[in-house]
Amino acid sequence: MVIRGKNTYITKLKREHVDEMQFWGAHEDPLFYSYTFPKMNKKEKDYWYAIKRHSLKRKSFAIYNESNILVGYISLRNIKWFRKISELGIVFDPNHINKGYGTDSLKSFIRYYFEEMKMKRLDLKVAEFNTRAYRCYIKCGFFDNGIELDEFEDQGLAIYEDEKLKEYQTYFKKVGDILKCRFIKMSITREIYEQNKESYPHYPPNTCA
Repeated sequence: MVIRGKNTYITKLKREHVDEMQFWGAHEDPLFYSYTFPKMNKKEKDYWYAIKRHSLKRKSFAIYNESNILVGYISLRNIKWFRKISELGIVFDPNHINKGYGTDSLKSFIRYYFEEMKMKRLDLKVAEFNTRAYRCYIKCGFFDNGIELDEFEDQGLAIYEDEKLKEYQTYFKKVGDILKCRFIKMSITREIYEQNKESYPHYPPNTCA
């Protein structure tokens, strides 16, 4: 039922979690507008949940804090079961960032990923401007694996028009009509996890039935 960290615990994502996410806050920084969880009607919520849960190539989890408040969710995408690799996605309620929940929950999840799921590698990519998330991934044992220029989720970002965003223009490039962003590719392997296992504390129970 639970993957437990020091200040967080993780469960399998359920449909009712999507309803709870509707009460999450909104990012105030334009760079992170696309990371705000969208407001959806029932049909849209059903569809979103179906995509996250009913696929052999995806697994999704809800993150709670010590006060039993839903503060985030984790998704594994493009799971390759034979090769035992996948891609990580993690999103938090803006009202609960900068509280250490990211590092705490991710470290406990990494232990589950390698110990219980028996996986070999976990990949992710993070926008180069997102230094807060990057520092969290470094703390959790991920290493840099190159830079990738890829389509930015928020194509309406006024990166070249908004004077307040001028300092971030170096992270972006317009290719035709597509706004692209520099992403840092990162990975953690089972070998790295095994070498640093003591930094991934175990708080039983650590299963996710």
